[in-house]
Amino acid sequence: MTGTIVEVTIPSEQFALEHTLTEFETLTFEVEQMVAMNRDTLMPFIWIDSSDLIRLETAFRADESVAEFERIADFETDCLYQLTWVDRISHLIRILVDEKGTVMSATGYDDTWHLRLLFADRDAATRTNAYCEEQGIDFGIENIHEFTNHSGSRVGVTDPQQETLQLAAERGYYTVPREATAEDLAKEFGISHQALSERLRRGHGALVTHVFGGSAGTSESPEPADTTSDKRSAPSTEPHGD
Repeated sequence: MTGTIVEVTIPSEQFALEHTLTEFETLTFEVEQMVAMNRDTLMPFIWIDSSDLIRLETAFRADESVAEFERIADFETDCLYQLTWVDRISHLIRILVDEKGTVMSATGYDDTWHLRLLFADRDAATRTNAYCEEQGIDFGIENIHEFTNHSGSRVGVTDPQQETLQLAAERGYYTVPREATAEDLAKEFGISHQALSERLRRGHGALVTHVFGGSAGTSESPEPADTTSDKRSAPSTEPHGD
């Protein structure tokens, strides 16, 4: 498969969850999967490293970019939500659908979204950039490179997971005895210990699945509860949209 990967930043005020990201300045919102239902509707599944669900859902209700939300699963310190965003986000959705662009990963923190997009070729990426400029969207291109057989997504590992796995190896996390702890790695990334552990776990699951096959778990599905390491509540499927 050929293609072009473009890594971009977009201010949350021009995209989504501006109010929620402001309310939770120290949290990271990591998109697990983003589904374009049509040219106007985008439904993302988002992991959020927070156990304060009442405050989080209050922020969703007050966020002008959120039309509806549903809690898919909640664990001890993080949760998975499906959101439906309002029409004003449609400009970016339309150009991605028209150019057959794929959102490989999306992470929001502070007041910025970091997206990793896959296009069929550079021309499609160029047209997307031009369209965003016309619509007043600050489409900040950080990096452009060709999609290869060695890209992380070929084995189901997202960009953040690949960076975390590589840093863990460089710091001696996998050596015996360990030269670095999960807390050390979490501090370097500026995320919580729980978020770091989940990222490593999903990355490990994706690699194991790619090498051995089967259902060891991938970066695109929630981890099952591990009763030997932590006790997590059963997933809730109650709708919480207004």
